[in-house]
Amino acid sequence: MVPRHCVIYEVVLNPASIHLLTSIVEAYEGVGTVTTLDRRLALVHISTAPGCEDVVRAVVEAERFRLGIRSVREANRFAP
Repeated sequence: MVPRHCVIYEVVLNPASIHLLTSIVEAYEGVGTVTTLDRRLALVHISTAPGCEDVVRAVVEAERFRLGIRSVREANRFAP
């Protein structure tokens, strides 16, 4: 069996929207978690569970304007 990988997305957004992004992602139980790396820059990581990458990408795209998302990139992959 090939191990599945966790994908981490690095997101820069409006600082006031960090809590809302966290709430939205965590509302999808088991999909991912949000970690704030720099509150001033509003730089966060979204760590996704294996197989949930499409859900996280869809949420980020759907909420891009409302949350003021300026940048999204795949930061790293980690094996379980």
